[in-house]
Amino acid sequence: MKIKTFIILLSFLISFSCAEEESIMVKDFEAHSYPQTWKLYKMTGNLPDSETTGEDMAWQEEYRFSSDGTVVKTRKDDGESLSVTGRYELFQENDLKGIVIEYEEENEIIASCSGKVEDLFFKNEETELYGSWWACDGPGLFYKRQK
Repeated sequence: MKIKTFIILLSFLISFSCAEEESIMVKDFEAHSYPQTWKLYKMTGNLPDSETTGEDMAWQEEYRFSSDGTVVKTRKDDGESLSVTGRYELFQENDLKGIVIEYEEENEIIASCSGKVEDLFFKNEETELYGSWWACDGPGLFYKRQK
């Protein structure tokens, strides 16, 4: 009987601790007002010292996150604007926090190695995001939240 009680108590504590960790992560992102706009501020290439910022970047882009779990990514390049819509979820794996975005359709502005899914990671205590596209020879893309 003691083992059965111990197992039930342990199961309860484990599920509570996991749920608490996830809610803290979501709360950190949602503590800011919506919509949240994160704007590209820096790009890096594969060569050393190939960093560009501001108007010198190959394009301008931003993510606009809404409280309902949707996101719109917009890229402006040579006077043209392209947008794509998707749904986002926050994740945490050990010390790594980030956002997974699954887009409704394939689009050339999705910075991903795998089609319609894009990963962004928090940096510097959630004040910056960076993309994972450089893992498959894309540029390093870095974003800051706009106030």
